[in-house]
Amino acid sequence: MRINNFGTRTAALVIGGTSLAWLIGLGGGTAGAATSCNAANGHQIERIVGSGGCGAKAGAGSQAHADESSGAGTAIAVADKGGNANARNMQPGSTALAGATTRGTSYSVTTGPGALAVAQARNGGTTISVGGWGGQAVSGPAGAVCQGGFATAYDSTTGKACLRSGSIDLHN
Repeated sequence: MRINNFGTRTAALVIGGTSLAWLIGLGGGTAGAATSCNAANGHQIERIVGSGGCGAKAGAGSQAHADESSGAGTAIAVADKGGNANARNMQPGSTALAGATTRGTSYSVTTGPGALAVAQARNGGTTISVGGWGGQAVSGPAGAVCQGGFATAYDSTTGKACLRSGSIDLHN
């Protein structure tokens, strides 16, 4: 279904949902400790624990943060030129990828198994991608794309947003 006048409501829904998912992820936890990777100002780090891993790389004046809390997934964050990239994977078999450049801020979160979330921020914009159960969410230069089970994405630079859950498929 295509909706022409849904920009503000969709952006609020996407941002609210992503914030809620992020807070649940920070407040909750698994029996094992999360694998965290943090980098700033020209540093890079990778960690592998069991079947899960994270990686963070940041250029000068940038920050990258990646958390992998499932023990069997991947979280990667890369930032450059003053960007701020944040990736959080919470489920096995899922991947969260976040990239940010030129003062952009990206948030990529996976909340369900078999999910993929990709957020690519640029030019001072914000991108948010949340991949749920079997969902693929991508936000970046091409706008926002949501596929599979559950996915939601938003890109402030293009003004594009989407939400997909089962037979519900909303996008602008």
